[in-house]
Amino acid sequence: MDTDEKALLRETLDGIIGDTRPERLDEALAEFGWPELLDDEPAVAVSLLLELQGRHLATTSALDVTMARAAGADDAAVMHPAPGSAMPSSTATTTSTGIRLDVHGMVAARAHEPSRVLVPATLDGQAVLVHTDWHGAWPATGTGIEPTAGWATLTATLEVDRSDVIGGPTAWRALRAAGHRALAHEMVGLGTVMLELAVDHVGSRTQFGRPLGSFQAVKHKLADVRLWQECAVLATDAAWEPTDDHEAATAATVAKVTANRFTQAARHHCQQVLGGMGFTWEHDFHRYLKRALLLEPLLGSTESLHVELGAQLRAGSLPRLAML
Repeated sequence: MDTDEKALLRETLDGIIGDTRPERLDEALAEFGWPELLDDEPAVAVSLLLELQGRHLATTSALDVTMARAAGADDAAVMHPAPGSAMPSSTATTTSTGIRLDVHGMVAARAHEPSRVLVPATLDGQAVLVHTDWHGAWPATGTGIEPTAGWATLTATLEVDRSDVIGGPTAWRALRAAGHRALAHEMVGLGTVMLELAVDHVGSRTQFGRPLGSFQAVKHKLADVRLWQECAVLATDAAWEPTDDHEAATAATVAKVTANRFTQAARHHCQQVLGGMGFTWEHDFHRYLKRALLLEPLLGSTESLHVELGAQLRAGSLPRLAML
Protein backbone atom coordinates (compact mmCIF):
# COMPACT_ATOMS: atom_id res chain seq x y z
CA MET A 1 0.00 0.00 0.00
CA ASP A 2 1.56 3.29 -1.10
CA THR A 3 1.60 6.61 0.77
CA ASP A 4 -1.41 8.08 -1.03
CA GLU A 5 -3.51 5.01 -0.35
CA LYS A 6 -2.58 5.10 3.34
CA ALA A 7 -3.46 8.78 3.53
CA LEU A 8 -6.87 8.13 1.97
CA LEU A 9 -7.48 5.18 4.27
CA ARG A 10 -6.51 7.26 7.30
CA GLU A 11 -8.87 10.04 6.24
CA THR A 12 -11.70 7.53 5.83
CA LEU A 13 -11.11 5.89 9.22
CA ASP A 14 -10.84 9.32 10.83
CA GLY A 15 -14.24 10.20 9.41
CA ILE A 16 -15.79 6.92 10.59
CA ILE A 17 -14.51 7.37 14.14
CA GLY A 18 -15.46 11.04 14.27
CA ASP A 19 -18.97 10.64 12.82
CA THR A 20 -20.14 7.35 14.38
CA ARG A 21 -21.85 6.95 17.73
CA PRO A 22 -19.64 5.02 20.17
CA GLU A 23 -22.06 2.11 20.48
CA ARG A 24 -22.03 1.62 16.68
CA LEU A 25 -18.32 2.07 16.07
CA ASP A 26 -17.37 -1.62 15.93
CA GLU A 27 -20.26 -2.26 13.56
CA ALA A 28 -19.23 0.67 11.33
CA LEU A 29 -15.62 -0.56 11.18
CA ALA A 30 -16.82 -4.05 10.26
CA GLU A 31 -19.00 -2.62 7.49
CA PHE A 32 -16.02 -0.66 6.19
CA GLY A 33 -13.93 -3.84 6.09
CA TRP A 34 -11.35 -3.18 8.79
CA PRO A 35 -11.25 -6.85 9.95
CA GLU A 36 -10.41 -7.93 6.38
CA LEU A 37 -7.74 -5.20 6.18
CA LEU A 38 -6.28 -6.60 9.41
CA ASP A 39 -5.88 -9.99 7.73
CA ASP A 40 -4.30 -8.56 4.58
CA GLU A 41 -2.29 -5.59 5.92
CA PRO A 42 -1.98 -5.91 9.71
CA ALA A 43 0.63 -3.17 10.09
CA VAL A 44 -1.49 -0.66 8.17
CA ALA A 45 -4.76 -1.67 9.83
CA VAL A 46 -3.44 -1.52 13.39
CA SER A 47 -1.21 1.55 13.07
CA LEU A 48 -3.89 3.73 11.48
CA LEU A 49 -6.89 2.68 13.54
CA LEU A 50 -5.24 2.52 16.96
CA GLU A 51 -3.49 5.88 16.59
CA LEU A 52 -6.78 7.47 15.55
CA GLN A 53 -8.48 5.71 18.45
CA GLY A 54 -6.03 7.44 20.77
CA ARG A 55 -6.52 10.83 19.12
CA HIS A 56 -10.32 10.56 19.36
CA LEU A 57 -10.42 8.82 22.76
CA ALA A 58 -12.55 6.22 21.01
CA THR A 59 -13.32 2.74 22.33
CA THR A 60 -13.41 -0.28 20.00
CA SER A 61 -12.75 -4.02 20.15
CA ALA A 62 -9.76 -3.60 17.81
CA LEU A 63 -7.18 -4.46 20.48
CA ASP A 64 -8.88 -7.76 21.38
CA VAL A 65 -9.41 -8.68 17.73
CA THR A 66 -5.79 -7.92 16.86
CA MET A 67 -4.42 -9.94 19.77
CA ALA A 68 -6.70 -12.95 19.24
CA ARG A 69 -5.89 -13.22 15.54
CA ALA A 70 -2.15 -12.90 16.20
CA ALA A 71 -2.43 -15.93 18.50
CA GLY A 72 -4.30 -17.93 15.87
CA ALA A 73 -7.63 -17.83 17.69
CA ASP A 74 -11.10 -16.82 16.59
CA ASP A 75 -12.28 -13.37 17.61
CA ALA A 76 -12.88 -13.42 21.36
CA ALA A 77 -12.86 -11.20 24.41
CA VAL A 78 -9.30 -11.19 25.70
CA MET A 79 -8.50 -11.38 29.40
CA HIS A 80 -5.58 -9.00 29.88
CA PRO A 81 -3.17 -9.44 32.81
CA ALA A 82 -3.67 -7.25 35.86
CA PRO A 83 -2.33 -3.70 35.38
CA GLY A 84 1.44 -3.54 35.61
CA SER A 85 1.96 -7.25 35.03
CA ALA A 86 3.83 -8.36 31.92
CA MET A 87 2.86 -12.00 32.49
CA PRO A 88 -0.53 -13.74 32.82
CA SER A 89 -2.27 -13.07 36.13
CA SER A 90 -4.79 -15.91 35.68
CA THR A 91 -3.88 -19.45 36.75
CA ALA A 92 -4.85 -22.87 35.41
CA THR A 93 -4.76 -26.07 37.46
CA THR A 94 -5.18 -29.61 36.14
CA THR A 95 -8.00 -31.56 37.80
CA SER A 96 -9.36 -35.07 37.39
CA THR A 97 -12.10 -33.81 35.04
CA GLY A 98 -10.26 -31.08 33.12
CA ILE A 99 -8.78 -27.73 34.07
CA ARG A 100 -9.76 -25.25 36.73
CA LEU A 101 -9.20 -21.72 35.44
CA ASP A 102 -8.99 -18.93 38.01
CA VAL A 103 -9.51 -15.82 35.94
CA HIS A 104 -8.21 -12.47 37.12
CA GLY A 105 -7.32 -9.43 35.04
CA MET A 106 -8.59 -6.57 32.91
CA VAL A 107 -11.25 -6.81 30.23
CA ALA A 108 -12.97 -4.46 27.81
CA ALA A 109 -16.53 -3.75 28.97
CA ARG A 110 -19.29 -4.87 26.63
CA ALA A 111 -23.01 -4.22 26.39
CA HIS A 112 -23.57 -7.98 25.93
CA GLU A 113 -21.67 -10.92 27.38
CA PRO A 114 -19.14 -12.41 24.94
CA SER A 115 -19.64 -15.96 23.76
CA ARG A 116 -15.92 -16.81 23.83
CA VAL A 117 -12.95 -15.62 25.86
CA LEU A 118 -9.21 -15.94 25.34
CA VAL A 119 -7.42 -16.17 28.67
CA PRO A 120 -3.62 -16.09 29.08
CA ALA A 121 -2.85 -18.17 32.15
CA THR A 122 -0.05 -19.96 33.94
CA LEU A 123 -0.25 -23.78 33.83
CA ASP A 124 2.48 -25.93 35.39
CA GLY A 125 4.79 -22.92 35.47
CA GLN A 126 4.33 -22.04 31.80
CA ALA A 127 2.26 -19.42 30.02
CA VAL A 128 -0.62 -20.88 28.01
CA LEU A 129 -3.69 -19.56 26.20
CA VAL A 130 -7.13 -20.90 27.02
CA HIS A 131 -9.85 -20.34 24.43
CA THR A 132 -13.20 -21.28 25.89
CA ASP A 133 -16.90 -20.50 26.13
CA TRP A 134 -17.98 -17.83 28.55
CA HIS A 135 -21.00 -18.15 30.82
CA GLY A 136 -21.36 -15.53 33.48
CA ALA A 137 -21.47 -11.85 34.28
CA TRP A 138 -19.41 -9.41 32.25
CA PRO A 139 -18.78 -5.72 33.04
CA ALA A 140 -21.04 -3.44 31.01
CA THR A 141 -19.19 -0.22 31.80
CA GLY A 142 -15.64 0.83 32.54
CA THR A 143 -14.32 1.57 36.00
CA GLY A 144 -11.32 3.26 37.58
CA ILE A 145 -9.70 6.56 36.71
CA GLU A 146 -11.19 6.66 33.19
CA PRO A 147 -14.56 4.84 32.98
CA THR A 148 -15.23 6.03 29.42
CA ALA A 149 -12.25 3.96 28.23
CA GLY A 150 -14.31 0.85 28.94
CA TRP A 151 -11.76 -1.10 31.01
CA ALA A 152 -12.80 -3.06 34.10
CA THR A 153 -11.40 -5.78 36.35
CA LEU A 154 -12.89 -9.27 36.24
CA THR A 155 -12.46 -12.23 38.55
CA ALA A 156 -14.09 -15.62 38.00
CA THR A 157 -13.50 -19.37 38.18
CA LEU A 158 -14.16 -21.62 35.18
CA GLU A 159 -14.04 -25.36 34.59
CA VAL A 160 -12.70 -25.95 31.07
CA ASP A 161 -11.64 -28.89 28.90
CA ARG A 162 -8.00 -29.68 28.26
CA SER A 163 -8.71 -29.15 24.55
CA ASP A 164 -9.43 -25.48 25.30
CA VAL A 165 -5.69 -24.90 25.86
CA ILE A 166 -4.72 -23.78 22.36
CA GLY A 167 -1.14 -22.63 22.79
CA GLY A 168 1.88 -22.39 25.03
CA PRO A 169 4.61 -19.78 25.57
CA THR A 170 5.05 -19.10 21.84
CA ALA A 171 1.36 -18.27 21.39
CA TRP A 172 1.46 -16.09 24.50
CA ARG A 173 4.42 -14.13 23.15
CA ALA A 174 2.61 -13.59 19.85
CA LEU A 175 -0.52 -12.43 21.68
CA ARG A 176 1.43 -10.04 23.91
CA ALA A 177 3.53 -8.68 21.03
CA ALA A 178 0.37 -7.85 19.09
CA GLY A 179 -1.00 -6.09 22.16
CA HIS A 180 2.22 -4.14 22.70
CA ARG A 181 2.24 -2.90 19.11
CA ALA A 182 -1.42 -1.88 19.18
CA LEU A 183 -1.16 -0.14 22.55
CA ALA A 184 2.00 1.67 21.44
CA HIS A 185 0.17 3.13 18.43
CA GLU A 186 -2.79 4.19 20.57
CA MET A 187 -0.48 5.87 23.08
CA VAL A 188 1.31 7.71 20.28
CA GLY A 189 -2.09 9.14 19.34
CA LEU A 190 -2.79 10.16 22.93
CA GLY A 191 0.60 11.77 23.47
CA THR A 192 0.45 13.61 20.16
CA VAL A 193 -2.81 15.31 21.10
CA MET A 194 -1.44 16.23 24.55
CA LEU A 195 1.54 17.86 22.84
CA GLU A 196 -0.69 19.68 20.34
CA LEU A 197 -2.88 21.05 23.13
CA ALA A 198 0.18 22.34 24.97
CA VAL A 199 1.70 23.92 21.86
CA ASP A 200 -1.58 25.65 21.02
CA HIS A 201 -1.80 27.00 24.56
CA VAL A 202 1.70 28.48 24.77
CA GLY A 203 1.32 29.93 21.28
CA SER A 204 -1.83 31.87 22.19
CA ARG A 205 -1.02 33.08 25.73
CA THR A 206 1.28 35.88 26.90
CA GLN A 207 3.10 36.50 30.16
CA PHE A 208 5.18 39.55 31.13
CA GLY A 209 4.33 40.97 27.73
CA ARG A 210 5.84 38.03 25.82
CA PRO A 211 4.33 34.95 24.17
CA LEU A 212 4.41 32.07 26.66
CA GLY A 213 6.05 29.85 24.08
CA SER A 214 9.03 32.20 23.76
CA PHE A 215 10.38 31.36 27.23
CA GLN A 216 13.39 29.06 27.22
CA ALA A 217 12.07 26.78 29.98
CA VAL A 218 8.82 26.19 28.08
CA LYS A 219 10.71 25.47 24.85
CA HIS A 220 12.94 22.92 26.60
CA LYS A 221 10.02 21.04 28.15
CA LEU A 222 8.09 20.79 24.89
CA ALA A 223 11.25 19.88 22.98
CA ASP A 224 11.73 16.96 25.38
CA VAL A 225 8.19 15.78 24.67
CA ARG A 226 8.76 16.19 20.93
CA LEU A 227 11.95 14.10 21.18
CA TRP A 228 10.13 11.24 22.87
CA GLN A 229 7.32 11.52 20.33
CA GLU A 230 9.79 10.95 17.52
CA CYS A 231 11.36 8.03 19.38
CA ALA A 232 7.93 6.47 19.96
CA VAL A 233 6.90 6.84 16.31
CA LEU A 234 10.14 5.28 15.11
CA ALA A 235 9.89 2.43 17.62
CA THR A 236 6.28 1.60 16.76
CA ASP A 237 7.05 1.58 13.04
CA ALA A 238 10.15 -0.58 13.60
CA ALA A 239 8.15 -3.07 15.67
CA TRP A 240 6.52 -4.36 12.47
CA GLU A 241 9.79 -5.10 10.67
CA PRO A 242 11.29 -8.25 12.31
CA THR A 243 10.12 -11.60 10.95
CA ASP A 244 11.77 -13.77 13.61
CA ASP A 245 9.32 -14.41 16.50
CA HIS A 246 11.80 -13.55 19.25
CA GLU A 247 12.99 -10.37 17.55
CA ALA A 248 9.40 -9.34 16.80
CA ALA A 249 8.38 -9.79 20.45
CA THR A 250 11.39 -7.80 21.67
CA ALA A 251 10.79 -4.98 19.17
CA ALA A 252 7.14 -4.83 20.25
CA THR A 253 8.21 -4.55 23.89
CA VAL A 254 10.61 -1.73 23.02
CA ALA A 255 7.77 0.05 21.19
CA LYS A 256 5.46 -0.21 24.21
CA VAL A 257 8.17 1.01 26.60
CA THR A 258 9.03 3.95 24.34
CA ALA A 259 5.38 4.90 23.89
CA ASN A 260 4.99 4.74 27.68
CA ARG A 261 7.94 7.12 28.01
CA PHE A 262 6.42 9.50 25.46
CA THR A 263 3.07 9.73 27.25
CA GLN A 264 4.82 10.09 30.61
CA ALA A 265 6.84 13.03 29.27
CA ALA A 266 3.67 14.52 27.77
CA ARG A 267 1.77 14.14 31.06
CA HIS A 268 4.49 15.83 33.07
CA HIS A 269 5.67 18.63 30.80
CA CYS A 270 2.48 19.48 28.92
CA GLN A 271 0.55 19.62 32.17
CA GLN A 272 3.11 22.06 33.57
CA VAL A 273 3.12 24.45 30.62
CA LEU A 274 -0.69 24.40 30.53
CA GLY A 275 -0.68 25.61 34.13
CA GLY A 276 -4.04 25.93 35.88
CA MET A 277 -5.88 25.56 32.56
CA GLY A 278 -4.72 21.96 32.30
CA PHE A 279 -6.44 21.06 35.56
CA THR A 280 -9.90 22.29 34.56
CA TRP A 281 -12.74 20.02 33.48
CA GLU A 282 -13.43 22.37 30.57
CA HIS A 283 -10.04 21.71 28.98
CA ASP A 284 -9.61 18.38 27.16
CA PHE A 285 -6.10 17.70 28.48
CA HIS A 286 -7.23 15.76 31.55
CA ARG A 287 -9.16 13.30 29.39
CA TYR A 288 -6.01 12.32 27.47
CA LEU A 289 -3.92 12.27 30.63
CA LYS A 290 -6.30 9.82 32.33
CA ARG A 291 -6.51 7.57 29.27
CA ALA A 292 -2.71 7.46 29.14
CA LEU A 293 -2.52 6.60 32.84
CA LEU A 294 -4.88 3.69 32.19
CA LEU A 295 -3.03 2.30 29.17
CA GLU A 296 0.56 2.69 30.37
CA PRO A 297 0.48 -0.34 32.75
CA LEU A 298 -1.48 -2.65 30.41
CA LEU A 299 0.56 -5.73 29.38
CA GLY A 300 3.41 -4.55 31.58
CA SER A 301 4.40 -1.32 33.24
CA THR A 302 7.48 0.59 32.12
CA GLU A 303 9.39 -0.77 35.12
CA SER A 304 8.45 -4.42 34.58
CA LEU A 305 9.25 -4.27 30.87
CA HIS A 306 12.58 -2.58 31.60
CA VAL A 307 13.41 -5.44 33.97
CA GLU A 308 12.52 -7.96 31.28
CA LEU A 309 14.61 -6.24 28.62
CA GLY A 310 17.50 -5.86 31.05
CA ALA A 311 17.44 -9.59 31.82
CA GLN A 312 17.61 -10.36 28.09
CA LEU A 313 20.48 -7.91 27.71
CA ARG A 314 22.45 -9.58 30.50
CA ALA A 315 21.74 -13.01 29.03
CA GLY A 316 22.94 -11.86 25.60
CA SER A 317 19.62 -12.81 23.98
CA LEU A 318 18.63 -9.35 22.72
CA PRO A 319 18.70 -8.89 18.91
CA ARG A 320 21.27 -6.58 17.43
CA LEU A 321 20.34 -2.92 17.91
CA ALA A 322 19.78 -2.50 14.17
CA MET A 323 17.04 -5.14 14.36
CA LEU A 324 15.12 -3.03 16.89
